[in-house]
Amino acid sequence: MGHSDYDSLSFKARLTASEIDWLWGHAACFDRTLKVGPRSFARLAEKRVRPTTFARSKLFNQMASNEPILFSNFAIRPYFDGGRLTRDGLLRELKTGFSGSTRARVRTSVSINYTPIPTVLDRWCRARSRFGVTDLHYIGTRFDRRIDTSGLNDFNLLPRGTDGYESQDSLVISTVGGFTDSHSDDHSGSNHSFIGAKLWLLWDTLEGFEHGLEDVERCTVYDRAAFDMDAFLAMKSSCWIYIGPGQTMFIPANLTHKVITLEQYLGLGSFHAALPGFLNLLSHWANLAPSWAVPFKPGRRGSVEFLVRRAIRRVRELRTQSRAEQYRWGVPHMKESLRRMLVDRARDSRWTEVGRANINKFVAAVSQI
Repeated sequence: MGHSDYDSLSFKARLTASEIDWLWGHAACFDRTLKVGPRSFARLAEKRVRPTTFARSKLFNQMASNEPILFSNFAIRPYFDGGRLTRDGLLRELKTGFSGSTRARVRTSVSINYTPIPTVLDRWCRARSRFGVTDLHYIGTRFDRRIDTSGLNDFNLLPRGTDGYESQDSLVISTVGGFTDSHSDDHSGSNHSFIGAKLWLLWDTLEGFEHGLEDVERCTVYDRAAFDMDAFLAMKSSCWIYIGPGQTMFIPANLTHKVITLEQYLGLGSFHAALPGFLNLLSHWANLAPSWAVPFKPGRRGSVEFLVRRAIRRVRELRTQSRAEQYRWGVPHMKESLRRMLVDRARDSRWTEVGRANINKFVAAVSQI
């Protein structure tokens, strides 16, 4: 089968064994550790995160449960070409949407270069080399004004910006075979595909360590992070997402992930912290401190305590707000997350003292709403 036969594969609720074989066989061409046998197809099918239609309640439920989700109709719309997104229109807006001095950080298997945006996109169109761009911030640019991504931030407690503790909205550009090794982000994240498809493998970072899987952000890795498909399939937390054009995924911060581009890809990514999943995020940070965190001082930004104060301020404001506004911010789901945490106290055994103090402050605020 040709690639065109699989353009809509990411939208299917169920995949056949032959479709799973094609996807994973395609991925294994670029990463041999992903080679699987026929006996694994059923297990892989069980671990797939299936696409669903967007509803705020679905997103908040998954945040409270600390689980990923994939939407096929999340609202990210262009303000150009009458709201209709085409390849040519997107490329035009990307080429003209940044200042002439802006450079993209282009990573290949052997080097990192800083290249003008139009040059990167021309290389992407020619598709003669394998490369990826993952941190091209677009906040405040013309392109930012030409695309509606407000849905990614209307529940976000993070400030919108490019520093480590902020949302870091950025463009993602990669060619077929582009590979991102096993790594984790300090925030929960979202990714939207304008064009192309990627295969994401995800698992809980700490459970991965227990099964011998490495994370380049947390381990000393000299070549590629250690990975094994049998170990991946054995983990309770492991899952995978095949994301295609027009789809948007949300994943919690505790998930390490490795990503393979299977179809020429243009998309965007953003980080978030939301009330329904904030306790899960604080629990994760209490186990594995974020790389951007600095010692807290009154008034200082860029610390976990700073974000806790923002979250508590929002919770206190919502005490007097309407039920509709409380629902819009996910207050019922936040309370459910607290209930689950109180039931499952075993996971707090690794919390640092500072991490525990931040969690207790937030729990106190939640308990009063």
